Amino acid sequence: MGVAMEVMITRHSVAKRPEDGLSPLQYRLLHEKKRIRIVDAPTGAGKSYAFQKALLEGQRILFIVPTRRLAQNLAAGLMHELVQQGEPWTEALARKKVAVFTSDQTRQLREQGERRISGYRLRQLDALDETCDEGEMIIAVPEVISNLLHRPREALTKGSAGDGVFSLLSQFDHIVFDEFHTIEAQGFGLAALFAKLASIELSDGTAFGKAKISFLSATPLEIYPTLEKLGVAKSAVARLEEELVDTADARPLHGDVCLTLMAEESLPACLQQHHELIQQEVAANRQVVVIYNALADLRRDLPRLKRQLQQWGISANKVLVINSIDDSGENRQTRYGFASGRQQNPDQFNILIATASVEMGVTFREANVMFMEPGFAPMSFLQRYGRAARRGKDGQVFVRLDEAISNRFPWQRELRQWLEALQGQSVNVLDFNRMLSASAQSRFETDAEPDTETRQDEATHTPHFGSLSHYANYSSGLYWQQLIQHSSNKGHRAGHLRTYQPPSSAHVYQLLKAIQPLLDDPDYQRSAREWYRWFMQRALMLRDIGKRVTVIEGDGFKLQADRVWLARETSVLRLPLLQDAQKNDYFQLEGDLDDYLLPEDERQRVQRMMKVYYPHKPVIDELKVDASLVREWLRVFEDRRRCIDTDEAWETYPEAMQAVDTLVRLTGCVAGHDVDIAADAVCGVLG
Repeated sequence: MGVAMEVMITRHSVAKRPEDGLSPLQYRLLHEKKRIRIVDAPTGAGKSYAFQKALLEGQRILFIVPTRRLAQNLAAGLMHELVQQGEPWTEALARKKVAVFTSDQTRQLREQGERRISGYRLRQLDALDETCDEGEMIIAVPEVISNLLHRPREALTKGSAGDGVFSLLSQFDHIVFDEFHTIEAQGFGLAALFAKLASIELSDGTAFGKAKISFLSATPLEIYPTLEKLGVAKSAVARLEEELVDTADARPLHGDVCLTLMAEESLPACLQQHHELIQQEVAANRQVVVIYNALADLRRDLPRLKRQLQQWGISANKVLVINSIDDSGENRQTRYGFASGRQQNPDQFNILIATASVEMGVTFREANVMFMEPGFAPMSFLQRYGRAARRGKDGQVFVRLDEAISNRFPWQRELRQWLEALQGQSVNVLDFNRMLSASAQSRFETDAEPDTETRQDEATHTPHFGSLSHYANYSSGLYWQQLIQHSSNKGHRAGHLRTYQPPSSAHVYQLLKAIQPLLDDPDYQRSAREWYRWFMQRALMLRDIGKRVTVIEGDGFKLQADRVWLARETSVLRLPLLQDAQKNDYFQLEGDLDDYLLPEDERQRVQRMMKVYYPHKPVIDELKVDASLVREWLRVFEDRRRCIDTDEAWETYPEAMQAVDTLVRLTGCVAGHDVDIAADAVCGVLG
């Protein structure tokens, strides 16, 4: 790829209102009358800060984020800022007014003896006090909120049946979906539910609750076409953008950032080229961030990184390692002397070695130098880049492009060509964003021609980074049907949900009704009910995350790792699979997990597989979990020539079979679950 190429992304700022110090966008987030707000603002624009301001004004916010680490980061930062306000904000009051709903909190509650987690969280919601002066915020991952809405019948306590979506719309002033570009089509149902109900004006002029629904992102997806199909009127939606300015009294977001593409063979090689810069940053108590594409590459490089840092006089205790495996464990010092663990505060470290887990909203104390691999999509690149040189500081971002990988991703080739054409020049950040956005949009197909408003966006400011797939509309309808059928929604609540359900929900209801003959027929009943159970369970999965398993290292330290990753990158699955007293699976290691890493040339070719079910036959297949999953399931389901059972079912119940076919095509939901990967379930060595 030749020598390094670089351009300067110039300093950019946002206006600051003299009355309150807020930017125009932050002010509109608090005062915009429309209840649905789709927000596009650069990284570092202070989107979440606006809701901190709302809390200080006595409002209640449900802030939904995609990851546990982001929830932890936001909560810690918010509580610190509240205490800095002085009276009445003591640390005790801040902890009372800021709650975190994540799986980490679930684990902590269980360790404290709490068994009814849903009931505990409902009591926290009930404790929201609308008469007190101080506001309150709950920061949650989406699965926790969805589980509260769909909690099992046995979890319903006396007096809690009414605690559902309508209660949340009434209890909170704002319901926020942060980093909404991470929402998958199958997980859009939760967001669609709140947006649809909030957009409705009842016949008497009232509405369901008071909460305003905000979607925040620096790399936004075009979600309005899906909202429109779900029946959200355009008049209920405000599109908010942050305008960049260049005035003396503006608030700077990023300083001048030198973006450099490098052709080195690894990230440690990139660091070696600039070790004096790294030493300077650490000596000044600033931060250097290193972001990998692949977790396995990060772990394989740790010994080399330790040696380099020692040579440069940088102590290992200044280093934090951030990734999905290390973040699954408690805080500790690793064998290399680096810190890791889910409760670590990144602000306390000078060198951060991470994977994509830091892309989403995590703000660093003072990271003006970054070494990164580009990610696998333009929005990932921009999210990583946007972590550096915040608050008007100048910075440097070094990007390692691997030629073999970039040749597989057209947007990386376009990025390289763009830098070659502008080598040594200065570039406006909006032009940079539009270039990445154009590369992203070329990867997506839209269901229809863009409407007038969308075309106007493209002609002005808003760079979209793709759109939701066509599955989002009907997976949201299926999610809505699940809620209608839930035990907590009786009487007027169920009536409201039926009356105002989106068209896709009504269509899904008819399709589910058409399946009933298969569920009732004794010859098909067992298979049909098993298929139906798994189909409806899959409908409640907001994100398709692979199956994880506990790994216990030789010293007793516990980690969680993805099974497919373990099969591909390690020899762990060659060990016996054990079970604890609660029948939870685990692998017992003799040493550390990194002792079991395979050499790079021995990595295994492993495919994530799903065990899938059919409503008309007891046969269970295993299919690859990739873009072909729906197509392959439908191919088997429709193949009447090779299976007598299939032919008979289509002959006997054509309407029911067609309803199943249509449901899967529209929702993209395949009934099944991940297959346990055996040690011999590999397809050879990766080339």
